[in-house]
Amino acid sequence: MKKRILIAEDSSEWQRFHSTLLKGYDKCELDFVICDCAKDALALVQESLTKPYDLIITDLQMETDFTPDFAGEWLIKQIKTYKEYIKTPVVIVSATYNIAFIAHSLGVKYLSKRTLVNNPDTYYFLLDEIFL
Repeated sequence: MKKRILIAEDSSEWQRFHSTLLKGYDKCELDFVICDCAKDALALVQESLTKPYDLIITDLQMETDFTPDFAGEWLIKQIKTYKEYIKTPVVIVSATYNIAFIAHSLGVKYLSKRTLVNNPDTYYFLLDEIFL
């Protein structure tokens, strides 16, 4: 069965990075959408309530409308208000220095961009953990 993934990432370089890794994943069929801000990602979540995404990946630092929260924090908090998304895994992929603390406080997983650059296989390990 095809797995649906939503990615919120404002950097075109990181959008390409996600796209390349997802296209290289061969253990299940993936269908993914990439948007470049938290507001657009939330709109896609709201549009997909009858058929929720199987995984949501978000950057933390995108638009600055949500201070003192990062845009990604705001997005995760909004997603968690929908009963259709209670069990959907959310992963933060960010270079933010306190990513572990933020992810833990929101009850989600995380991958550091620094780790991914040095070891892209960690992305595949995470997908295996979620989908297999």
